[in-house]
Amino acid sequence: MKINKIKKHFIKYTLEFVVIVLGISVSFWGNNKQAVNESKNNEIEVYIDIRTELNELTNFISERTAAFKYDLDLIDNVYNENHNYNFTYTQMLIAITDWRGFQPAIEIYSSLKYDGGLKYISNAEIKVAIDRFYAPNNGLFANMEDEVIVQREILKFLHLNYPLVLLNEDSSSLEEAEKIEYFKNIIRNDLTFRSILKSKRRFMFSKLSGIKEYHKNHKDLLSLINKFLN
Repeated sequence: MKINKIKKHFIKYTLEFVVIVLGISVSFWGNNKQAVNESKNNEIEVYIDIRTELNELTNFISERTAAFKYDLDLIDNVYNENHNYNFTYTQMLIAITDWRGFQPAIEIYSSLKYDGGLKYISNAEIKVAIDRFYAPNNGLFANMEDEVIVQREILKFLHLNYPLVLLNEDSSSLEEAEKIEYFKNIIRNDLTFRSILKSKRRFMFSKLSGIKEYHKNHKDLLSLINKFLN
């Protein structure tokens, strides 16, 4: 009788132990599955947010690329003595004495970065593409900084040596062709200015190459995200 009683208690406590273990395991499994699902949903939301930003950048990148190419073509036209020009004096001034910047709106990425949203990204390929596209040391931005330095040198040089280049823009007594020819004559004969302009042209070429690479990284990242979400 005593042995049977012990057996009954043993079976009872064993069953209770198994039930407790199973309950804990099921609970743990359920919580883990919920955490995985939540993490996956957060990852999807991150991709949707980044895709929204990328779509908003599409037109801006295309517009800036076209503008960079236009300025570079114009300077090549003037520098290489091509007489078949189709630009105004003001457009020539902008290309030579000014510079076009590139400041893409990346508030969504910045917010995700500082709020910790990027931690939900599990796709290694997308993670690499994001780092490449949003890299702060992109050559595009470095060449813009160099171009700004040369642009300031150009303005200083013209102010001190050829103030009429800037003043002629508002002149009504000269034809467009006369204004352009006056400026082209300076580029042709003043080797110092020609050298400075050549430096600006080099940085502008690198900037154009940089934005083309930026555009490629933009398309690659957008394609990867669309592929994941679809």
